[in-house]
Amino acid sequence: MKKWLKPTIVVLLAWATYVISITDRMAWAPVIPLASAEMGITAAQAGLYMTAFYVGYVLTQFPGGLLTDRIGYRKVLLGSIGIVAIFTIAMYFVKSFEMGLIVRVLAGLGSGAIFSAATTSIIDHIPAQRRGLAIGFLMTATSLGITFANIIVPTVADHFGWRTAFLAVGCFPILGFILSFFFMKESSNYVERKSVKETTNFWQDTLTILKNKKIIIVGLAGFGGTWAAIGTATWANSYLNNSLGLTLVQAGSIMAFYGMAGLIVKPLIGFISDYMNKKVIAFWALFLFAPVLVWFGMNTITNFTYLLILTIILGTASFMYSPIMTTIIGETVEPRLVGGALGLVNGIWQLGALASPLIMGMVIDQTGSYLLVFITLAAGPFVGAIIMLFLGSGKSKTYKETSDGDHLKKAI
Repeated sequence: MKKWLKPTIVVLLAWATYVISITDRMAWAPVIPLASAEMGITAAQAGLYMTAFYVGYVLTQFPGGLLTDRIGYRKVLLGSIGIVAIFTIAMYFVKSFEMGLIVRVLAGLGSGAIFSAATTSIIDHIPAQRRGLAIGFLMTATSLGITFANIIVPTVADHFGWRTAFLAVGCFPILGFILSFFFMKESSNYVERKSVKETTNFWQDTLTILKNKKIIIVGLAGFGGTWAAIGTATWANSYLNNSLGLTLVQAGSIMAFYGMAGLIVKPLIGFISDYMNKKVIAFWALFLFAPVLVWFGMNTITNFTYLLILTIILGTASFMYSPIMTTIIGETVEPRLVGGALGLVNGIWQLGALASPLIMGMVIDQTGSYLLVFITLAAGPFVGAIIMLFLGSGKSKTYKETSDGDHLKKAI
């Protein structure tokens, strides 16, 4: 097999797995108006369905990352995508609000380890000098997943009902499982490091990750960005439908471009971060996100073209911070601890995703004001930008890979 082919296959499969998991995760948001009417639930209860997913998702972030370090990303990705398939399809059979909550939590539990496992596969196969671009490409999965959810789900729901939409997107993980089972491979160096990892002290490694201040700072800053990004992805469809009078399909089409913006900005910002100060870029990415959210929430213009342009700007602002901050973490810890570190950081980030949909639903129930929703969301990235200022300046300890892809070595 050619030297470039194996890494390319692994990266594409990890990316595809991540795309599928995001699509299934976000399938609820486009059908909230339809499903809420059928089930007779409030906006807060509808938001709780997204929160329920993130309860399971957050609970498995750090353990999933540690498990990735122990047994390898291939097994973790296969197990995770299998669980996602089962409990996405299960939404078709939900008969009560409470049953739906349980199904969403279980789907979140299955999805929780995918981020750290997929990112670890990138770090395994891509040299450090190109890692920002590669992680930027991987992170386009979140944008593409949102785009797919907003194209496929409303269309299927409009013709066959919202339950059938879950049945449709629940089939995608099955295909991802089959492809990954046959073609996902770990490098020989990774297998060697994994065998060494099995002889190390688990609790000492865990404590090493938890005591790393840089990881905690990036985690807290990213919490603010995720709070805003997931809150926007959850409630923007309803805002466009309820406040601006767009149909569900029109709102889905608009929000599809929200996701598409990330397809361009994530690899681009990752490429730029390979040559510039990552901390500075992360600060401005979070800082500029806040005013764009307020602009979006204040808008009353219903012209489709204007809304499309505004939503693309919002999508660009929403997706800049995550590839850079993920790369920062990937270069902060020893290679054998990468999965756990990424799991911890994403776990902190996803606490924002857990809280935001429910709290924004409560704001809507109490005030009916979507402007207040987007102002509240904007507070997250603004505070996150301030937190990034505490990351420190100058050169810090990093762990980089040798040019020939051999063992990773510690560098100052």
